[in-house]
Amino acid sequence: MQALWNTIFYQPIYNILIFIVNNVTFGDVGFAIIIVTILVKFILYPLTKKSIKSQILMKRMEPEIKQIKKDYPNKEEQAKKTFELYKKYDTNPFSGCLVVLIQLPVIFALYYVFYKGLSLDAGPIYSFIAKPAIIHTNFLGFIEINGKSILLAVLAGITQFLQGYLASPIQPKVEVIKASDIEEKKSFQDEIAGSMQMNIKYILPLFIAFISWKISAAVALYFVISNIFTIVQEWYIRRTLENK
Repeated sequence: MQALWNTIFYQPIYNILIFIVNNVTFGDVGFAIIIVTILVKFILYPLTKKSIKSQILMKRMEPEIKQIKKDYPNKEEQAKKTFELYKKYDTNPFSGCLVVLIQLPVIFALYYVFYKGLSLDAGPIYSFIAKPAIIHTNFLGFIEINGKSILLAVLAGITQFLQGYLASPIQPKVEVIKASDIEEKKSFQDEIAGSMQMNIKYILPLFIAFISWKISAAVALYFVISNIFTIVQEWYIRRTLENK
């Protein structure tokens, strides 16, 4: 299983990084990491676009789904009306999860490449890819890619927070039932969803910053570039949907 994963995901990304270091950035590992991250994000763009579009449409559907639950107490009728709503918006609640699962092996391979670094041993390098004669691991003159960078770790956490903030749904105001003047209580599912959103928004950025600091500046740089690219993607897709 590990050999299959190395052959399909790890080795291709590793060799692309070696090729870019050799022929594009002339030995600069930092800029090579940026280029590889952006290249992979572009390749995954169709999947990412579908996932982000599904998230945005699901947010728009929330008020209508809540209204269906109020208007149709019967569970079968609820399911039928909800399915019709999904068809109306041309989306699927499970499409976003499926897209993420498809992307995970590629993302893990990309992360693993930067985690292990460029050992330049003959094992993972293809025979037609030349080894770089010179490697510069000092990025921008003051960040050692193979070492730790508090600056990149903090930027990784900040960009992760911005990404989570942009992706998180706007919480609706608590509705009030005028007939009885009793506030509508949140369901258990709503509380769980709110807790998960809170963790994604605040805990995950701290975790990403910590991991970026503990492992290496290469991993931190990957997170920063990946998060920035995803923020731009989400903004562009959201704007495109609003203009339709």
